[in-house]
Amino acid sequence: MYSLNQDLSERYGVISNLHGFLNRHFDTGFKTKWSGYWVPPYKFLDYYAVKINGIWLDSSTVENVEYGDKMVFYHEAGSLNVRETVRTPEQMPGFELEVEVENKSSEIKAAHIAVEPAVDIRSKSQDVEERDYSVETGEKKLTISRDGKKLMISGKGIDIEEKIKSRTHFPDGDRQECLIPAELVSRKEVEPEESENVNIKFSTASGSFSKLESQNPKFENIKLGQNFSAAVSSMENLVYRGEGKGMIAGHPWFQNYWARDSYWTLLGLIDAGYFELSHEILENFTEKEGFPNQISLEGDHNAPNADAAPLFVIAAEKLRRHWKINDKIEDKILEAFNHLEIEEGIVKHDAKGTWMDTLERPSAVDIQALWLRAADLEGHNSRKELEKGLKKFFKEEKILDHLGENPALSINPAVALMFDQAPESYIEDINAEFSSRHGARTRSVVDPGYDSSGYHTGSVWGLTTGWASAANFRQGRDVQGLNLLEKLGKFTMRNQVGGFPEVVDAEDGRLLGCGEQAWSAGMYVHVVDRYLLGIKVLGPEKVRIDPSEKAEGRRVRKRVGDEHLDIEFDGEDFEVLNSPNIEVLRGEEK
Repeated sequence: MYSLNQDLSERYGVISNLHGFLNRHFDTGFKTKWSGYWVPPYKFLDYYAVKINGIWLDSSTVENVEYGDKMVFYHEAGSLNVRETVRTPEQMPGFELEVEVENKSSEIKAAHIAVEPAVDIRSKSQDVEERDYSVETGEKKLTISRDGKKLMISGKGIDIEEKIKSRTHFPDGDRQECLIPAELVSRKEVEPEESENVNIKFSTASGSFSKLESQNPKFENIKLGQNFSAAVSSMENLVYRGEGKGMIAGHPWFQNYWARDSYWTLLGLIDAGYFELSHEILENFTEKEGFPNQISLEGDHNAPNADAAPLFVIAAEKLRRHWKINDKIEDKILEAFNHLEIEEGIVKHDAKGTWMDTLERPSAVDIQALWLRAADLEGHNSRKELEKGLKKFFKEEKILDHLGENPALSINPAVALMFDQAPESYIEDINAEFSSRHGARTRSVVDPGYDSSGYHTGSVWGLTTGWASAANFRQGRDVQGLNLLEKLGKFTMRNQVGGFPEVVDAEDGRLLGCGEQAWSAGMYVHVVDRYLLGIKVLGPEKVRIDPSEKAEGRRVRKRVGDEHLDIEFDGEDFEVLNSPNIEVLRGEEK
């Protein structure tokens, strides 16, 4: 749980369950069109506002905020202390608001509590449209409907004062239209030193939804431990039950199950012990024809995708070693290699199908490296040809980004370095030309096309910083690897608190994308476990541990099969603190 009382206007939080999420700034504001309550990919509530005895609870009244699996705002309103708590209970299809007023005076005080809900029912892809709402008022209950979607508002001890009106406002400069169907009112007499509360539920559907079981993995380390826990919580925060169980790519606007994002994230999710969830995510993708770029929650999306098939193999093989996979996933691994097309050792793919989907990159080095990794893991007969083809990217002191015309100097060779597929000498470029004080740039500072805020042409990504950190640890550059992890972790106290960003400006660290991105969090956990701590799971009952010299602290509840390891690290030395039925091998594999 975070306790915050500074820079509240610049920071925000997202709380969620498997049904939906609430996005709100900590100065109480719903400050962008992405604020409010969402059930991906639909918005339901633009904002709500609370008034106590004529005083709006806002940035002038809030004094402190607690944030974790709920948001708690502490206000002072005249002679009343007010605690405003927002929760997303695990099996509730919505969220719950509790307003508690405490009388801090020596006299009885009246508390007139009013809540103004602003409804905006629309899909993510829609913007402001003139469409009618239906409003039904019952006893202590309000139902607002539009285009077959409903928002139900109810509470005990409240009166519904209907005053249907529309409102136009401009959060962050974007015009938004919402409906204010009523004011929810409660009048209380509060004794001295006593408190009274009002509880209001905002629900989008009936019925209950399954619960996400936390595995509670820990890394007890002064510098990295809190961020490790934040990364695990962030991955949990991004799981939904829309089109089957899945993980959206990022809060607040990447509300689909992107394939490449999911598979990169699974590397960390599996390390964190979420085997059953990882299996459900993989199985959900096996139900789709081929290897789609995403499972869209609002319709089909068929953009080119060059990395989904090899990444599926890499993620599924990792889960197999840690736990097990079923026949459907095994069959999908075999199917993946039917999508591998090689010409003279080089993987052929759509030039717009890489993760850098704003650029054309024919025969890209990261795609070559991913297929080589997949083939190596599965012992596929294409491995030697792919390895030979990868060497065509090695040119003097550089590794080419792609084999088309005028390839940029990009971070993408770091994928080959993290898989130990390229000579150690190439790591020097990563550290010299791509390192910034905020992480690893996507493009070298000496490249003519470098732009510190360019989406794929110079900005810093959580994904690329994870790659660069892993590559450094793999090549024995432990100081640089740890430094990159620390750079990524510092963003958990900026923008979306507890979240790892999608992309930031390489020069000033300004957020350019989502404040909470799945693969950024997943890579953080994966780099800690696999590269810093050197934990390599060989099978459900066997691990090899070869720590970095920078490994310090205690890794608690490292799940392997159905057992857990507790391991204490002191540089390259470690001690297993418990006695599970797991064979532990020491040192580098010979």
